[in-house]
Amino acid sequence: MCCQVCKSVRSGNQEVLADVRTIVNQISYTPQDPRDLCGRILTTCYMASKNSSQETCTRARELAQQIGSHHISLNIDPAVKAVMGIFSLVTGKSPLFAAHGGSSRENLALQNVQARIRMVLAYLFAQLSLWSRGIRGGLLVLGSANVDESLLGYLTKYDCSSADINPIGGISKTDLRAFVQFCIDRFQLTALQSILSAPATAELEPLADGQVSQTDEEDMGMTYAELSVYGKLRKVAKMGPYSMFCKLLGMWRHVCTPRQVADKVKWFFTKHSMNRHKMTTLTPAYHAENYSPEDNRFDLRPFLYNTSWPWQFRCIENQVLQLERAAPQSLDGVD
Repeated sequence: MCCQVCKSVRSGNQEVLADVRTIVNQISYTPQDPRDLCGRILTTCYMASKNSSQETCTRARELAQQIGSHHISLNIDPAVKAVMGIFSLVTGKSPLFAAHGGSSRENLALQNVQARIRMVLAYLFAQLSLWSRGIRGGLLVLGSANVDESLLGYLTKYDCSSADINPIGGISKTDLRAFVQFCIDRFQLTALQSILSAPATAELEPLADGQVSQTDEEDMGMTYAELSVYGKLRKVAKMGPYSMFCKLLGMWRHVCTPRQVADKVKWFFTKHSMNRHKMTTLTPAYHAENYSPEDNRFDLRPFLYNTSWPWQFRCIENQVLQLERAAPQSLDGVD
């Protein structure tokens, strides 16, 4: 964006120049260098915890240096400790991560409190970081949840998915990776290469010997590539569980058995329906593609479902049993 703005100003676009001067609150400012402009309008903030890896911190810092943003690095552990201290004081209980012997409920709650504290701090810094630097104005908070995470509900309500606007909220992880590769090639942002090659992780659970032990795909029980396929079939092709199962039987016949396809489809729709309510609180996003599941604007299907999908899953199961009895006949006739 900063490259586009600088290009417009160099071409003599007075309207863009006036807008830039208003935004940075400097009537004599003329943007020449995209990195300088970025430093004036974009603040990036890495909020580490004891569960964060040094590699992730380094990637954030290097990317901030390459794009020129004003970068802040902080640690949220004192805030997490304070919040959990209140809970322990009231209840007399101290929850543990699963890695330390805690239950799944404890484990999830301890992850969520970190995520939500990051949202609170993001808004605090958005309101006051310019004030602390002697600069007038405030900042908008940018969200970071993509379509795939929203579709499955792989996010914490009121965490970093809650913001003023989400630039990537309307595109899938697959398309986002392609865009990141484009930025590497077009803008020589080499720091993005290590981000692109790193496994996606929330880093909310304890590290194992200093290394990340949690990955998104393991948490979700499916790959982002699979999730992108589910999302497009559900939204664009308007498929429910049974029609999606029939479609994927053909698409994945060389890599999955009918039983495996059935299990994958049922798992996706179970998780999707359990977490569909989260869509009602999503931050407004740039509507980039026709597969957005955002229910407030682009996807008006219900957000409360029977998570067992009794009729649809029964149809899937009956079809699987028929195919297993008829094996090893071809699946080409299934539609």
